[in-house]
Amino acid sequence: MFSRFSLPLVITSLFALILATPTPHGEVGGSRGGLRKALQGIGVPVNNVDATDIVANRYIVVYNDNCTDERVEYHQSMIATALKKRNIGKRALDGRMMSQHISPFAIQGWRGTILDADDAMMLSIADMSDVAYIEADTQVKVNTLVSQPAATPGLRRLSHAGADGPAAAGQGYIFDNSSGLGITAYIVDTGIRISHEEYGGRAIWGANFVNSIDTDENGHGSHVAGTVGGATYGVAKQVQLVAVKSLDANGAGTNSGVISALNFVETNATARGLAGKAVMNMSIGGSKSAALNAAVAGLTRAGVTVVVAAGNEGQDANNVSPASAPSAITVGAVDANDAIASFSNFGTSVDIFATGVKVQSVGIKSDTASTVLSGTSMASPHVAGLAAYLMAFENITNPADVLARMQQLAQSTGAAVVGANSQTTTLIAYNGDGF
Repeated sequence: MFSRFSLPLVITSLFALILATPTPHGEVGGSRGGLRKALQGIGVPVNNVDATDIVANRYIVVYNDNCTDERVEYHQSMIATALKKRNIGKRALDGRMMSQHISPFAIQGWRGTILDADDAMMLSIADMSDVAYIEADTQVKVNTLVSQPAATPGLRRLSHAGADGPAAAGQGYIFDNSSGLGITAYIVDTGIRISHEEYGGRAIWGANFVNSIDTDENGHGSHVAGTVGGATYGVAKQVQLVAVKSLDANGAGTNSGVISALNFVETNATARGLAGKAVMNMSIGGSKSAALNAAVAGLTRAGVTVVVAAGNEGQDANNVSPASAPSAITVGAVDANDAIASFSNFGTSVDIFATGVKVQSVGIKSDTASTVLSGTSMASPHVAGLAAYLMAFENITNPADVLARMQQLAQSTGAAVVGANSQTTTLIAYNGDGF
């Protein structure tokens, strides 16, 4: 039995939109701010109402958990039909052409639809009892700072335990030869230069949610992948790397694109039987998003260990996503002296720290290139690599157990982040193999 409206009534409303005269070609969609106000007025929460980096006229619609698959599919079909007519030649407030297609997603029972729409369309959708909430799509970006002239030994720091870690970091990187064997690491980023010699044929292309150029146009994703699993720069030197491109040549993207990327990861990992054998790194950040955090939770339920960067704004990581996602392993950055990096986000959402200042890894100018970057983007893949390493070496399959083991190893060292406030962990990632 339907709780607020019968399905025929909802569909009648959508058919009315299909038959209505669309906005003339070249005109823009309705007022974004007015829509947010109207939606709140009828009781459908728009969780990111205060976001300042909104993508005009693009929305993420999330369905209630108890909504049947039949109702979701029927609703999506009606929206898709409506948009084919309503969005012909229509421009969003930012001037781009509005898409006539929807992008549905389903991650472990969490379901929704991404679409471009005008106010009238969104008001009709919001009036459905099956809609849990709607978010305006927002921009996301890489969490990287400028290149530095020289590298510091982040890997060596990872394998040395004592409180004198910075001194020990002058020694070698100590690790077990299993080193991520049998584990797959999804890199949701700018793509990967899969031909680079560092990957030794272990990097493959997964999917592209940005454009038709299936390579890394920015360099960020390749650098991250190199830290996760490169032969020289990588923590887990035998892990398989999968490029999932969700950011462009400028290191920019959208929440909707990232959610589509996460939907791919869940589908791909499930199809390949990788529950308990997959890690995903996201060194990106943007406004706090309930939708993105829910997508991360879905990946975790699918048995994928999700590792994310805390962010580079020098603020509480709880204010941004995906760093605020409760089920993710959120990583802050320290420098060579174990001091919290000046840019690193902090707070209770941060689970652990790793080296994120002057990190050398893969470059994209050639198949032998390297470059040095700083940021929590560089700290996160150290921990993603460590997750893959521990999963292979100690046969840990549950994401929560992976974090618990990391924290146990970190606590055993006596090392602590210098300069972290009282609400922030002082744990520094350690693989348990050094001294």
